[in-house]
Amino acid sequence: MNTDKFKSIALNAETYKRLREMSDKCFLMPISMAKTSEFLIERAYNNWKDTGWKEVEFNPYPDFKK
Repeated sequence: MNTDKFKSIALNAETYKRLREMSDKCFLMPISMAKTSEFLIERAYNNWKDTGWKEVEFNPYPDFKK
């Protein structure tokens, strides 16, 4: 595999299950998890870009205190 073109990430089990379900059932035909991820990230990225690169209010660690 060309490591300049492809990278891997780790997903927690619940996110993996959701991505698997979307890959299998969300589209007209089942597609790969990689293509599903690419599609969703592309849509989110374009939305972010189209709204003027505004920072998203998201805290993945709500219980974290500085």
